[in-house]
Amino acid sequence: MGIGRAAGRSHATTALPLPYLAAALGAFLVAAAILPLLARWLVVTNDDPHVFALAHLVVLGWITMAMMGALHQLFPVALEARIRSPRIGRWNFWLYVIALSGFIPSFFFSWTTGMATFGCLTVLSILIFAANLAASYRSVRLWHPMAFYVAAGLAWLALTVGLGGLYALDWHFGWFQITDAMLAAHVQLGLAGWLSLTLMGVSYKLEAMFSLAHGHGERLALVNLGLWNSGLVGLAASLWLGSGGVLVLVFAIWLGLSAGVFVLDMALLLRRRRRRRFSLSQWHTFVSFASLLAAAALGGMLVGGPSVYRSWVVAYGYIAFFGWFGFSIVGKYYKIVPFLTWLRRFATVAGSAPTPLLREMVDQRIGWASFATLLAGYLGVAAGLLCASAPAVEGAGAFFFIGALLFASNVARLLRPRQSDPAPADGVAAEGFGRVSGPSLRVTQRRFGV
Repeated sequence: MGIGRAAGRSHATTALPLPYLAAALGAFLVAAAILPLLARWLVVTNDDPHVFALAHLVVLGWITMAMMGALHQLFPVALEARIRSPRIGRWNFWLYVIALSGFIPSFFFSWTTGMATFGCLTVLSILIFAANLAASYRSVRLWHPMAFYVAAGLAWLALTVGLGGLYALDWHFGWFQITDAMLAAHVQLGLAGWLSLTLMGVSYKLEAMFSLAHGHGERLALVNLGLWNSGLVGLAASLWLGSGGVLVLVFAIWLGLSAGVFVLDMALLLRRRRRRRFSLSQWHTFVSFASLLAAAALGGMLVGGPSVYRSWVVAYGYIAFFGWFGFSIVGKYYKIVPFLTWLRRFATVAGSAPTPLLREMVDQRIGWASFATLLAGYLGVAAGLLCASAPAVEGAGAFFFIGALLFASNVARLLRPRQSDPAPADGVAAEGFGRVSGPSLRVTQRRFGV
């Protein structure tokens, strides 16, 4: 019930996460539109400016932007805390957008001056976000495993962007040669460090909340957190130091086994659910978990195989970014965005007037159509990359883009503010942590499923 109290208090902070979530949605659409247009590069090599531009659009513009927005909302709600400075979060959003607007095109056109300049701005903006969230840990009252996963993710985020900023400067000044192994170390710090740990931590909290699963132990989650981080330290160090294929393979398998432990633990959690029927959001999550296992298996094959097929490297990144992270983010949009919209529009009248359930705020038919289309397109693109078939990537990519359009149309109407939205209640502070009590609080708890 403490989560419900934090949810009520977060009414006035909906303005903080929504711009991030809206911008991430836009980046997702752009990435989905560009993907089939870059098919002839994607099936040939991963070492191309066009591929780098798409990868950074997906990772920084879509996934990281969405995670920033989600954490600005979920951190106070799930951990009974408060964001250290919502004001910093608001103006840092614009700094991040400006930085990415220059950084990603600089990759596409191989403009090294822009990569160095806008890359430094991107690093600065991300470090500001990480510092603001890290400072928020002083107010945490509920030390759920999510808190530790996100903390570890923030540490890896700082290291990832620091190394990425160094690479961006090096591409302009030519200080040293960036090898494939050094580039792979940067990728793994971001993929397995910041992105995976954050998504795992958030999943532990949200899946329990959305499925009404109670009584699941936290020990395995915390043990696996240590296993995952130690495996990542070994993998990154062996890649950076060029220690040889054997060590890289050992730590790649280590992370793969840890990924399996995470998926197993999530399955055990869901066995305790009270809500027996799986939702649209959860079916996206199941595809996400399957993609994590597939990416882990493919990563092990790439490290341990006799040769590396460039299109398989791209397929590995695609399955991780669009499958493991992408489907999970899309699914969580169907929960987080309706919740934010419900708070903005109905929290002040809950208990005194009819209000919709969260699932009623999303068109379920469009949602399922989007899921089916996204899944078919995703599997087709993955197969096209593995077979190095540009026509297959183009056709399936176009299908995926249709699914992305359906998803965006379903969510966009919730992101768009209305003039008729009620003003915050008198008891809610301007910076977002006043009080919502009585019928409003009880209805908010029911809407959020806690």
